[in-house]
Amino acid sequence: MGASVQGADGPLGRVDAVIIDPTTAAVTHLVVLHDRFGPRLLVPIDTVTAADPDTVTVELDEAGLRACPRFDEPAFNVPGEDWTHGDVVLDPGSYFLEPYATPFDGWVLTEHERIPKGEISIRRGDEVYSSDGTRVGHVDEFLVDPADGHITHVVLRQGHVFRHDDDVVIPVSAATVFEEGRVVLDLDLPAVEALPKIPVKRHSHVRQ
Repeated sequence: MGASVQGADGPLGRVDAVIIDPTTAAVTHLVVLHDRFGPRLLVPIDTVTAADPDTVTVELDEAGLRACPRFDEPAFNVPGEDWTHGDVVLDPGSYFLEPYATPFDGWVLTEHERIPKGEISIRRGDEVYSSDGTRVGHVDEFLVDPADGHITHVVLRQGHVFRHDDDVVIPVSAATVFEEGRVVLDLDLPAVEALPKIPVKRHSHVRQ
């Protein structure tokens, strides 16, 4: 933090903060302050070509920097002063954590989200309805294909209308309508009831 940022056509400002993915503790972006009264900008870490304690060199020119998205502070988690990862210790307020994961209980995510154009958001707690309008439960977890990182299924656990000792696992391809806090399936209630019940080991992997 505080290092000058050198671009392809000259100085671009200084590093004001870093964005950290709390699931991997990897830095994903630099927050660059280009001028005193300008907005702070999110610079992807893969644009960095060299760095030392005093200077960070990026492959962007000034136009490329200004095309970067603005850093919207409320959209990121500010960790507590006691948050560390291994031997990494940084000044409080100089780094932020990505908003999609919270490593500790009790963190409240902001309602503001930056969702890329053409993409959708599904979150835990979203209510799930069958095509005939029956509320069948709410999103509890996702199953992810480790080969490509794509979500393949949505898991209904608590509050669904079926047996509560089973997990209802719905193919994500069956979800056709996504609204704020609501997912609508192209399956009617009997079709949802006929889906196989797969026991899911909590927050880990499908048991064989």
